[in-house]
Amino acid sequence: MAPRSGARRRFRCAAALALTLTVPAGTATAAPATGDGRTRAADFAVFGFSQSDVDQEDPQVYELAPDVTIRAIGKWSTSGDEPADYNFDQIRRYHARGITFMGSGTASVIFPHDFASPEIFDDMSTRDADNNPVPHDEFGFPVPARRGNIFNPAYRRYLLDWAKIQIDGGVDGINLDEVNAGFGGGQKYAFNGNEGFDDYAIADFNRYLLAKYPTFTAADWTSRFGMTDDNLPRRDLPADDLTGNFNYRDHLRANGWNLDPLTPANPLAAEWGRVTPNRMYADDHSFTAGYLRRYWKEMVDELRAYARRTAQREILVSSNGLLPYVDFNSVGMYPWNPDEQTPDFRGADYVPVVDGHLDGAKSLQANYRYLKEKSREIAGDVPVAVFIDWPNDMMTDYLNLPLAEKQDYWRIFGAEAYANGIFPAFHLKDTVGNPTAEQLGMLEFFRTYSRFYRDHRALFRGNDHGTQPVRVDVGNVAASLLVRRGGGVRTVHLVNHNYDRGIVPQTGVVVRVDLPSCPRRIAMVSPDLAGSRTPASSCRHGRLSVTVDRLDYYTVLVLR
Repeated sequence: MAPRSGARRRFRCAAALALTLTVPAGTATAAPATGDGRTRAADFAVFGFSQSDVDQEDPQVYELAPDVTIRAIGKWSTSGDEPADYNFDQIRRYHARGITFMGSGTASVIFPHDFASPEIFDDMSTRDADNNPVPHDEFGFPVPARRGNIFNPAYRRYLLDWAKIQIDGGVDGINLDEVNAGFGGGQKYAFNGNEGFDDYAIADFNRYLLAKYPTFTAADWTSRFGMTDDNLPRRDLPADDLTGNFNYRDHLRANGWNLDPLTPANPLAAEWGRVTPNRMYADDHSFTAGYLRRYWKEMVDELRAYARRTAQREILVSSNGLLPYVDFNSVGMYPWNPDEQTPDFRGADYVPVVDGHLDGAKSLQANYRYLKEKSREIAGDVPVAVFIDWPNDMMTDYLNLPLAEKQDYWRIFGAEAYANGIFPAFHLKDTVGNPTAEQLGMLEFFRTYSRFYRDHRALFRGNDHGTQPVRVDVGNVAASLLVRRGGGVRTVHLVNHNYDRGIVPQTGVVVRVDLPSCPRRIAMVSPDLAGSRTPASSCRHGRLSVTVDRLDYYTVLVLR
């Protein structure tokens, strides 16, 4: 994914903020953030994205009053190592408006000055197949950057230490960003996967191989993987004895694969696996996938246990992407994502723009459905939110849209997320100096537009995709059927993609769907209309036909 910003200034103005920043009078209030963390996440309907440095605060949040901000603050480099770094007073202001406060921090980007000595920095760093630390100069930071090695128990403790500071400060949850990002190889290796081959990972690889192939003999190792008699996995030696036991780096070097260890020519490449940043696919049973899941679960379990032990409360856990063991998944939208196969490998185009203008004719329904279903495979029935990640081309394209088209982005693609069972995070602020929503003229729009989803929150929570197809008699409409878990309510969602630098409304739109039985009542609601209407309809033996008199951006048919 796109790298984070450069080293940020450290401000020490928490006390001043506590004295001067007040919640604006008359602002909206989100649903109360009370009770068990897992229950609260299932109740969220309005997500916001506003990230500040750990001692900063964003008053826009109180205007929008979402149920949750995905990452209210972000620990970065040494900013966030100590409790005094933080402005924890803002948490009570969040809670006064019923907003859930998520702490966060990078789980992978590290710098030399983050640690007490160069030796510790080296030990914490990911390494290539020649056992050299992998640089990440492609980030463009003014100081050398690397990725932290999550296979190193000391590095995992380092991450947990700052997360526990945030828990002590009263955050409602922790979002760890880019948990498994240290395996790409960076620009030095053209992102070919030559990263993560440190001593800790190599020792775990021995454990993996010996557990997967418990009956293998020396002949089996040789015939199956091309190992040599002097470099074989051995049960009679510790796995981390890389002199006497199998040393995968030596094996790679002996075969000339040390610069491209995931080459198809290497029989062990499939066993090692290819890590996809910000994704932990449930059907990936390779070494890296299995051990990353294991270490991620250990970290999540420890944070939850720490909050219960020290504060007698539950916390929420999330991350960037699709990961297991979370209360909700928050998926950053950025180029080169793995969510759609495209000729240029840039992945799904989550912010479609043509010649500097919004391509509202494109539908993201298939992409959003993919994210929801893939998240279900990985994490179970937890909410999925999407946000425009930064800094990258998608954010740049969004920021450069004319104001009306920025609003149309949310009216079309934000609505289409809701229409397919996931949640858009309304963008307020990042930490790299891009204009805020207020500076862009978007804050009042977000505040009024999000009211529809807040008022109708019950329609958007706990839904599954319906199996019956929805048929529409006009083109450029993405239609979907959602079924509320537990039964009782079905909703048909219509997103208008009849767009040419502005929406072109469609009238007299006939919608048909075959249901198990005819609904008793039908209501039509829309963020484009005031109140609820009863559309013209007919139904016989479950074959429902509804006429929508006018479709602007988005309409929901509520079938009870």
